[in-house]
Amino acid sequence: MKNRILALFLSVFVVSACATPEPEPSVSFPQATIQIAGIERQVQLADTPQLRERGLMFQQSAEAGMLLLYPEPRLISLWMRNTDLALDVAFIDPQWRIIAIKQLHPLDETPLPAPSAALAALEMPRGWFAERNIQVGDKLTLRR
Repeated sequence: MKNRILALFLSVFVVSACATPEPEPSVSFPQATIQIAGIERQVQLADTPQLRERGLMFQQSAEAGMLLLYPEPRLISLWMRNTDLALDVAFIDPQWRIIAIKQLHPLDETPLPAPSAALAALEMPRGWFAERNIQVGDKLTLRR
């Protein structure tokens, strides 16, 4: 009888331990100031491979926005693994002009590519660009 109770207790303990995920470690992003269409704003800056890979994963809000900055122009694709936020992304070319604005859907792991080589991608809450009449062709300025 003691063995059955002990086995039951251990089973419940193991199942509950497996069911409780470890909280993701907090990541601190540097801040950068951008200007676009006459709007100046601070955003989170992801300018290293580790920070770009983390992106907005596990964040509860996209209000701060995030600029994913690459060392040189490249073909990039974004996805929404572990990101339960509705976002819009503006892909930025080497001349700092917006070349596309696309929607990113929560938790969608389908890669969403830039239409051509991009130097950066600006992720903002869904509707942010439209509400401010920011369009393809607008220029972004970065101040660190």
